[in-house]
Amino acid sequence: MSNKALEQLKRETKDDIRLFNCIRELYEQGVPFEELKALIPDIRRTRDQLHLKRMLENNNEVLLSMITREMSFLLDAKEHREEEEFRKLDQLIRQQQTYRKNAAENGPVEKFKRFFLPA
Repeated sequence: MSNKALEQLKRETKDDIRLFNCIRELYEQGVPFEELKALIPDIRRTRDQLHLKRMLENNNEVLLSMITREMSFLLDAKEHREEEEFRKLDQLIRQQQTYRKNAAENGPVEKFKRFFLPA
């Protein structure tokens, strides 16, 4: 038997013990056994519904955690990509400025100034 099956059996056994204790307590308080016998299926159904509800809530928490982690990862990746794009854009702007500065220093106006205005 797997660990999961053993845990399930343990939980069901504990639930059955609780159910038995509740029935015994009601019986000791004077509730006739026939009425208690009729309630057992309803009590079990309620127990199963509560168990299902707990499982769904637990699954929702796990899913929310997974989605939150995934969204965080995607946002971090997007920010990193944007930073890289800005870094490249900044590099291109600086490169263009350097080209223009060099072109201005070696352009026809500068040559003309040097020709007519010796330093």
